[in-house]
Amino acid sequence: MPKEVLNLEEASELLGVSTKTLLKILREAEVPARKIGREWRFYRQALLHWLASGNSLAYTSAAEQGVKDYFDQVAPSYHETRVQQYAKDFCDLIFAQVPLEPGMSVADIGCGTGYLTKALAERVAKVTGVDASTEMLAIARREMAQANLTNVELVNAEAAHLPFPTSSFDLVFASLLLHHISDPVEVLTEFHRVLKTNGQVVIVDVKEHQHHWVKTEKHDLWLGFSPAELAEWLQEAGFREERVQDLGCDCYTTNSQGRAAQIKMILATGRKPAT
Repeated sequence: MPKEVLNLEEASELLGVSTKTLLKILREAEVPARKIGREWRFYRQALLHWLASGNSLAYTSAAEQGVKDYFDQVAPSYHETRVQQYAKDFCDLIFAQVPLEPGMSVADIGCGTGYLTKALAERVAKVTGVDASTEMLAIARREMAQANLTNVELVNAEAAHLPFPTSSFDLVFASLLLHHISDPVEVLTEFHRVLKTNGQVVIVDVKEHQHHWVKTEKHDLWLGFSPAELAEWLQEAGFREERVQDLGCDCYTTNSQGRAAQIKMILATGRKPAT
């Protein structure tokens, strides 16, 4: 008979997330749980009801399907209004912090319409762009064709399940992806797998904030990240030489009522050590 009262590790296993992810969920969502002293306790049936009722939407695989559907829907306007306005300056800021070499093989995970993929392809030997949204990739393919870039491969896949052999890339980029992922540690671990020894991961994302409406209107699963937790997650995924810093620019977005949010952006890097 299944155990009814669960500890943190057992509840994490039931939900399919890491313990650190569940701890963050506890701070941001109404999870049915009780804290007894310093220990969390969860009731299996209450958690299962929470999952079935949809209250867990922001942290389940259904949420990630919602993210995919959202980006399929907004792909044309996203590219025309957001990407074309800031893409070049944004890429320049990133590349100023991350050295690129001409012979590199680079993955751009969560590539969207390909603005970073395109900029990378102009600087390195091979770029593989990955996205779960087929509509975003359709625009990316058009962009690569118009630029006559023949060193780009575009792949429809989930960030947590990359269809590449171990040790495939010199660099893995993920720009504004992680806050759309239910279990960031799982994805970072997958990035670690596909990197070559001494390869580097580069994460660009938003800093923690309190604009809760982005969860419903922009399908953000996280309200940004603190530098400390990004560094900790990189370590947990197996990376070393972690570095987290302000990128030097803000992310701007608006909701359906015209309310604007200006959110600081951060850049985090880590290196895959020799075993």
